[in-house]
Amino acid sequence: MAILFTSWVLIPEGFISSLIAGQINGDGESAMDSFGFTVILLKAVFSVLLAFTGICLYHKAK
Repeated sequence: MAILFTSWVLIPEGFISSLIAGQINGDGESAMDSFGFTVILLKAVFSVLLAFTGICLYHKAK
């Protein structure tokens, strides 16, 4: 759980925002809601992947 939280904090939102900046279509508030949800979703996916990788590396080294 600590690895997941740490990776969530360390992944910059600017990096994720730049990945999807031109990909969200829509107008006004609905586009911003979709953009915000996508940023949170991608940040969660990256955090889980980093945590899983860290746990695998830890068990492999042990």
